[in-house]
Amino acid sequence: MNSFRARLFSFVLLVLLASAAAVQPAIAQKIVHQKIPPGKNCSDCHRGLYAEWNAGPHGVNQVDCTVCHGNVKESFTAKPPLSVCEGCHPELVAQLKSDPFMKHKTCVTCHPPHALKPHQKVAPGGK
Repeated sequence: MNSFRARLFSFVLLVLLASAAAVQPAIAQKIVHQKIPPGKNCSDCHRGLYAEWNAGPHGVNQVDCTVCHGNVKESFTAKPPLSVCEGCHPELVAQLKSDPFMKHKTCVTCHPPHALKPHQKVAPGGK
């Protein structure tokens, strides 16, 4: 009886692993944004995020949504890679990449993506 249970368990485990492998590529697919109707822009549907963005340092400096998210028709990405930040902030990205604690993290791992605020300078010794 134990041999039957072991084979049954192995079979079920194999089916679960095969299912997970089949589903994983679908999860990794790029998110497709719907087409924006003529005369509309990001703020028409994303009012709250747009207001938050405009109040932050990037909005104040008139950084457009497409700088981080790409063009909706050709290159839209919901979660921009760190290389997007590196275009304007190479020194900060280099610092982030050099910290072993920050491995596999991006700016938005810790900071709200649309309301990025600069770090406050902390005196040596944390005071």
